[in-house]
This record gives sequence, C-alpha cells and structure tokens, in this order.
Amino acid sequence: MGPRSLARTQSDEEGGYATRNCELRAVLPGFRSDSVSLVDHRYMDNPDIGTIVLHRLANVDGLTISATSVLAPKDARKAYEKGLEAARKGKPDEAQKDFAKAVEDYPQYAAAWCGLARVYAQRDHLDQAREAYTRAIAADSKYIPPYEGLYMLALKEAKWQEVAEETEHVVRLDPIDFPNAYYFNAAANLQLNRLDVAEKNARRALELDTAHRYPKTNYILGLIMARKRDFVKSAEFLRTYLKAVPNDPNGKHIREQLGQIESLLPPEK
Repeated sequence: MGPRSLARTQSDEEGGYATRNCELRAVLPGFRSDSVSLVDHRYMDNPDIGTIVLHRLANVDGLTISATSVLAPKDARKAYEKGLEAARKGKPDEAQKDFAKAVEDYPQYAAAWCGLARVYAQRDHLDQAREAYTRAIAADSKYIPPYEGLYMLALKEAKWQEVAEETEHVVRLDPIDFPNAYYFNAAANLQLNRLDVAEKNARRALELDTAHRYPKTNYILGLIMARKRDFVKSAEFLRTYLKAVPNDPNGKHIREQLGQIESLLPPEK
C-alpha cells in the first residue's frame, strides 16, 4: 500500500472544479511529506501536478508494510490475497485455510502470519494467535502490526506487563505514528502503578493524537493525576474527557469520580 494523498476541491462559478486554499500531501507512517499547491487548479488542467517528496523521519525504524511481502512467491501471494478477501467477507474458515496455505508455501511471509493470527484471535484461539504473531516477528522484526496484535491479545486477557512490553516495542520502532501505542502503554503502566511512566506516555499520546482519535487518554490522565494527588489537574482532564465524549456508556461512573475528586479540591479564593 502506498502513501495516501489528501486533497479537497470545491465548485467554481463556471461549473467546473477548482481547488482553492488547497494543497496535496502524501501520508505514510515514518515520513514527512512536502506539499504541492493546488490553488486554482481546475479538473480540465494538466493532471501532472509535480512530484511529492517524502522525507524519512529520524528514529523511525518500523514499517507497516513487511519487506518479506515483496519476496513472496506467486502461489503464496495468491493464497494470501484470497485469505484477505475471505476475511473481508466474514468467512473465517476460508481465510484461515488460505493464510495457512500462504505461510506453508512461504514461511517468511510476515503479513500472512498476521492474517492467520487475526483469524485465530477472532475465534478466541488466543494461544494460536500469539504463536502466529510471534512467527510474523521472527520473519520481520521491524514489521509493526504483529506487535500491535500481541498487545491487543494481552489487553484482552488483562496481562498488563505484556501490554506494556509490546507497546514499548511499537514506540521504539516508530515513536511518531502510533499514539494508540502510547495510550495503551499509559493504561498498562497505570494498572502496574508506574505512575511517572504512565503520565509521560499518556501526555505523548495526547501530543501525537492530532486527529483526536483517542479522547480517553484524557480520562487515563485524570486517573493518573488523581493517584498522584494532583486533584486540580485530575479534574481538568476528566472534564475534558466528558466534554469530548458526553455519551460515554460509563459516563455516570466517570461523573461520580469527578465529583469525588472535586470534593478534594482546595476552596477557591
């Protein structure tokens, strides 16, 4: 899968399309993209808009596409693609069979091992899923998805030390593009009562989560700061979370927590 390009267009007065105040960027984990201006570029204009240059970010070693996929033999690749299609159609029996065929033909096929692991996880065959993710890592240690899969398995079983370890693998490989790994690391370290580490990673998650996909990070930070007896900050984070997610199914409980923390705040002067 190549970079994703993002652009917006709007109708102009002549009935065609123009791009006003618009620029085109590529999006690929681990890279920073130059931009190409599309101001006043109409749909009938020359489609060649130039070259977008991607700059590799420092300290990013991990990849979301395995290098082993490029080397996959034709039959293994065909079985893998059939497995993806079966999984999309909700046919786990077929998907499992196809992914198993792919890794049988090509044991270094990290992406196929991940596909097989996801099918196992879907069926609650957690030991087999963990083994398949481990085989994916053995095939390509810089491929990030199996580490994500392992920490989600550990999360499902409330194995907080494993969650912490596997999320650390992700952020070491790519400290920029996975705010969710920082979030789950913070949650795990909160459970392990490693409050300084939990706070550090939760704040990093907030910093990187520019799309605000993980608003619950504010809730985690609220709990961390309460444990650290910084009730002013704790209340601020809990209020921020409730404002962002007013319909949380656990909202009543969180509001009760907030009320308890507010009762511990110093009186206003």
